[in-house]
Amino acid sequence: RTGGFLDPKGRGMYSGYDQAVALPALQADGKEGQEELFKESNKVFDIGKGAIEMEVNKVNAELGEIGGVFVSKQPSDTDMGAKAPKTMLMKG
Repeated sequence: RTGGFLDPKGRGMYSGYDQAVALPALQADGKEGQEELFKESNKVFDIGKGAIEMEVNKVNAELGEIGGVFVSKQPSDTDMGAKAPKTMLMKG
């Protein structure tokens, strides 16, 4: 996702609402409500580092196809900074 992405509540990094419509009451005190929802309302664009390994096992030149396996390790989605990423391991 890029900075133009809007979450389901219409909040984005540089477009959309600055907070969800149902949240002003929680944030009205200007203290604890702000800290609890800061990451949800203030989006950031971050690119995580990942790695992939591929191995080609078969080549079919007649059809222009290749076959093989891969292993990929990368961080998961962070909901644009609202959540901590998890390590994802994919094999295929």
